[in-house]
Amino acid sequence: MEVPSLLKAYRHSLIASSYSKTLSIPGERLGYIAVNPETEGLEILLGGLIMCNRMLGFVNAPAFMQRVLPKVLEAAVNIGDYQRKRDLLCDGLAACGYEFTKPEGAFYLFPKSPIADDVEFVSGTAEKNILTVPGSGFGAPGYFRIAYCVDDATIVNSLKGFGEVMALYRK
Repeated sequence: MEVPSLLKAYRHSLIASSYSKTLSIPGERLGYIAVNPETEGLEILLGGLIMCNRMLGFVNAPAFMQRVLPKVLEAAVNIGDYQRKRDLLCDGLAACGYEFTKPEGAFYLFPKSPIADDVEFVSGTAEKNILTVPGSGFGAPGYFRIAYCVDDATIVNSLKGFGEVMALYRK
């Protein structure tokens, strides 16, 4: 069954897609925005999209990725792998006493920091060689972000450190 084009169905439509997500290459910032050519104010919209792209500095994908991407467009990510990794991290963090909502469609988790200062907490995880990011950078102070799109061993090996950091701040 072929799904009809959204751009043909709705005059004022656009499609935003990220290969970073669909091909599991986080950090590459590869994707596209397709705009219906019949959209009212098309030139203003395209001008705004171009300006945002330039301001953020994402003008062109690296040459290597420009060559690779067309060869892997039909590739698919095994969602089961991410569910397993999510569950491994969630079970481990819950056992350490962290609070969070289990994500249903992501490869990162936003647990609540055991202290109000999420930047200080992230410094504590860094001392255990665990890369986390303060939630305040995402508009969620008091939380931290951790990606689980890594080897299972990386997740397992981080859990001891997460437990030690939690114990340090629970005192």
